[in-house]
Amino acid sequence: MRISFDGVFIHGISQYSVSEIPEDGYLKDFDIAVDIIQKQHPNPYRFHSKESITKKIDSLRTIVKKDPSYTNLLIHNPTRIIGDGHSNFSADSNYFEDVLSSIYFFPLQIYVHNNELYVNGDNPYHIEVGSQILEINNVTAPDLLKAVPKAADGNIKVEDVDLPFYIPFILKNHPQDFTLKYKTLTGENKTAKLSGIQYPRFYYEAKHAILPIDLISESYGIYGYKIDADTYYLSIKSFSYDESFFYERLKKYFQEIKDLSSKKLIIDIRNNSGGAISNVPLLYSFIAKDKSFNNEYQYATKVVDIKYTDYLVDPQTNRYYSDKDIADQNNFMRQRFDKAEKGDYYFGNSRLDNTYIKNYPRDGLFFDGKVIVLTNNHTFSAATYFASLFKSEKRGEIVGKETGSCSNFTTAAWFLTYRLPNTKAVISIPRTEIFFNNNDKENVSNCKGVIPDHTISSNDFLTSLKAHKDPELEYSLTLFFKK
Repeated sequence: MRISFDGVFIHGISQYSVSEIPEDGYLKDFDIAVDIIQKQHPNPYRFHSKESITKKIDSLRTIVKKDPSYTNLLIHNPTRIIGDGHSNFSADSNYFEDVLSSIYFFPLQIYVHNNELYVNGDNPYHIEVGSQILEINNVTAPDLLKAVPKAADGNIKVEDVDLPFYIPFILKNHPQDFTLKYKTLTGENKTAKLSGIQYPRFYYEAKHAILPIDLISESYGIYGYKIDADTYYLSIKSFSYDESFFYERLKKYFQEIKDLSSKKLIIDIRNNSGGAISNVPLLYSFIAKDKSFNNEYQYATKVVDIKYTDYLVDPQTNRYYSDKDIADQNNFMRQRFDKAEKGDYYFGNSRLDNTYIKNYPRDGLFFDGKVIVLTNNHTFSAATYFASLFKSEKRGEIVGKETGSCSNFTTAAWFLTYRLPNTKAVISIPRTEIFFNNNDKENVSNCKGVIPDHTISSNDFLTSLKAHKDPELEYSLTLFFKK
């Protein structure tokens, strides 16, 4: 069974129950997670002062203390307030499957656009696709959005969330039935009584929602096809590939683009969570205007050694780290990071990345026509670097939403994984920050994602949604036509 929580997919067969967790176990694990963040994160106070974060942590801790439960710990975990989209707190699959089987989910699929909630699929209640959701069980749409945990850097506002999944967790008492207030397409306000559905049906409905349209590349990772005589669509959902494999796939599609004599290209990196940063310039080399381009990034951290050693596990095997594993990890970092003459930072040296090429050459199969890139809040990490590089090189225009991670730097590269002793929940902490395009490493604090050149109006969005079409893709085709 595949379970999603806070953007992390976990697998498992239920073997034990949350009833086995002692009541004080939730608060103990919360405190351990706080200690891990404070000691191990490469820069936990990048966006908020220590005093501000301490105050927010105390507030979250009070919530968990008042209602010690598995879902309450997950929703109010301490990683959500430091402004690092890579730090993650996820459920143990065995415990969480027990939770899933005991609750009822909201029966309508929802898509968030311009901070408004829209019905995103056919349903037995005959509520029209595109109807705007105003309230659920007397909780307003803005309050529902505010309550959902969001993975983003800094204070980037995120609306690309799996809201229907979170609704039973953020409403009081995990209701079995829902009272919905909504606005029809003709502007009439209505109320409906809806019955909750269990997780298997919810999972089915989620797969049959209208948006997102592009599901095939979610499975393939990289997928391209001809849209019309002049236009080619290339979707890339990850940079987490072996470089040789990634190059072979790109070569295949760009050869096809050349054979078709395509003049326009849409590169879709929505929902691309990142991966190997060395694959970013590789992709850009196929669309570079000049014979070479500037590809500059640098790793840095304030914490070289593993300072919190308890509960460390290998995420592939779930085996706890030995003293030798920890020593090996420390030696790896010490050999590859040097202390700066000034400040608290350690910066990556020449041993760190043998794939790094600053003056990157254009590929022989390069495409020199018009290019549009599609982004959203789930365009993250290395994918954000691609959008940033595309924009700084002025290669074309970006359509969609602000990326979820910063345009000038992000956290990533090597992760430490801890399995907490009471709830078996997992906290994952990145070991470094990565700075793009020669940004000031010591003073980067103003975090904005890559801002698109064009966003989709609510009217254009609704027109595409009702027609079962992709709003950003439809807008991009229109944009090409105008130029």
